[in-house]
Amino acid sequence: MGLLLGLLSALVWGVAGVTGSLAARRLGATRAIAWTMALSMLAAVPLAVWSGTPDRIDVRMALWILLIAACMLGGLVFVYAGVRYGSISVVSPISATYGGVGAVLAIATGEPVKALAVVALTLAVVGAFLAAKGTTAEPGAAYSNQRVAALCGAGAAVLWGLQLWAGSQVQDDIGDSWLVACTRMVGVLVVTAPLAVRLQLVIGDRKALWLALVAGVGEVAGFTLYLKASVYGVAQAAVLTGQYGTVAALIGVVVLKERLRGLQYLGIGLIVLAVIGLSLS
Repeated sequence: MGLLLGLLSALVWGVAGVTGSLAARRLGATRAIAWTMALSMLAAVPLAVWSGTPDRIDVRMALWILLIAACMLGGLVFVYAGVRYGSISVVSPISATYGGVGAVLAIATGEPVKALAVVALTLAVVGAFLAAKGTTAEPGAAYSNQRVAALCGAGAAVLWGLQLWAGSQVQDDIGDSWLVACTRMVGVLVVTAPLAVRLQLVIGDRKALWLALVAGVGEVAGFTLYLKASVYGVAQAAVLTGQYGTVAALIGVVVLKERLRGLQYLGIGLIVLAVIGLSLS
């Protein structure tokens, strides 16, 4: 079950990652994040209320929530800024290694892992990088600085990896739905509300709003699925959700007209082997 939930999380996050990046190109990083937070909160809060009262809210939990929200927002800033400097196919594979960061943190803090699982997790991280390493997201597009885009992807990987690990540490204390909802509320207070006060959220681009809606709902669903999967092992769940880069690459082929290269086929093959290894471990 943990394997299935992790893969579903990767699928949903992959769609959210691409649509959010496209929204950022149309709106700018800050406004894209603001709309994503607002629209995702509309999905997250009702789910939290429906799940019942939160199990625990105190100062310690509030600090954990602030850490998780800060990592979430910081990662989005890096990714959305990165795709304005370079292609999605540069930013996605590097940011997708957040799964490896989360797995390393889980193992470093004492989570027991079998030898086969370690090998499989390593293959999955390498496969995610190779499978999502494609050409530009839009054929013929020119990008200002692919190196900056790559650095932004790396920054997102570190912050999102910390977010995954931190979320798995406190989900039992507050509940999955409330953890997701609280982080979204922080995002709205920090990013959306200030822009709304300055009347900078008004836009006429309906397509961008739809992209932000899909991204926001997808991020809520993806993080929730990850939290469910982490019950079966944080390291495994973190790496499996990191396969969103592979999903982004496949979306690039079907929707954005990218072409897979030899390294990408190799990466997909490694991921298949990794999934088999994780299912046997």
